[in-house]
Amino acid sequence: MKRKRTKIRGRGMIKNVFKIISLLFIIVLSLNIVNYFKVKNNHINVKKLNISFYINAADESSKGKLQINWKHLAAIDGVSYKNDFSKTNSKSLKELADMFVVKNSTNYKVRDSKYRLRSLEEVLDELSFEKEEREKVYTYLEDLKYIGLVKKNLKENSSQRKFINEISPGAIEIYKQYGIFPSITIAQAILETRWGKSELVIKANNLFGIKADRSWKGKCITMKTTEYYDKVITDDFRVYENASESLKDYAKFLSKNKRYREHGVFSTSHYIEQAEAIENAGYSTKEDKKGKKVYADLLIKLIRQNNLQLIDHEVQMKYSKRAI
Repeated sequence: MKRKRTKIRGRGMIKNVFKIISLLFIIVLSLNIVNYFKVKNNHINVKKLNISFYINAADESSKGKLQINWKHLAAIDGVSYKNDFSKTNSKSLKELADMFVVKNSTNYKVRDSKYRLRSLEEVLDELSFEKEEREKVYTYLEDLKYIGLVKKNLKENSSQRKFINEISPGAIEIYKQYGIFPSITIAQAILETRWGKSELVIKANNLFGIKADRSWKGKCITMKTTEYYDKVITDDFRVYENASESLKDYAKFLSKNKRYREHGVFSTSHYIEQAEAIENAGYSTKEDKKGKKVYADLLIKLIRQNNLQLIDHEVQMKYSKRAI
């Protein structure tokens, strides 16, 4: 009998040990699952983020006012909806975007705009975001640092990003002095030089394809160029000592040419409007196979693909901070 009891006790102990191990396994597994979702939620769900949807929403609320940062909208929604971007809709997103622009109550204006941009902190205050939620918004913004419609162009060490960084300071100065949006200046330089690789920019430092007309007193170079859809012609182009000279002359070329003012280039409030005005003023003859003008569309596409409108936002934000 003693042996049987010993066997029964042994079996009971084994069962208890097995139960303990099973319970520990379940606890560890549960903790890992909770930790997985916690870590996952600490970063924005880029795979489920419809970037175009947020860019369009930001641009729509920016027209006639000032440029809104689409990444601010995405980061806030990411926190508000716990990374479930299926919960977003056009109405709620427009309401959020409209919170970032208000009427300017001071005399200090962004190039005579009636509006000013509100900072991210101002909007988070209005939304009553707690400390942890605010921290997560800024984490999400860091996640979006190199995110856009064309990711490879946004990487810090990419040749495209380097070209943008080289042009940006001059483009910003042009905006301050003349009102040509940095996004437009940079996009035109990209388009006209194929990211700084065209023969014209290599041989003549000509970033904008500006021809040497009768008013030009400097050096010139004769080169082939394409007009309309596929017509190839030979023409004279302006030669500059460096890129800085090209940028300055580009701004003067637009400002002194009355047709650009007449077509509203300098009275626009948004890069889309300005791109269309520049096309209508006859800056380029680019057409598609059907003979439709495409220059403005090409500029707008480049701006959105490379987040160039965010440079407009940064500059206007600096003015807005002074206005508070």
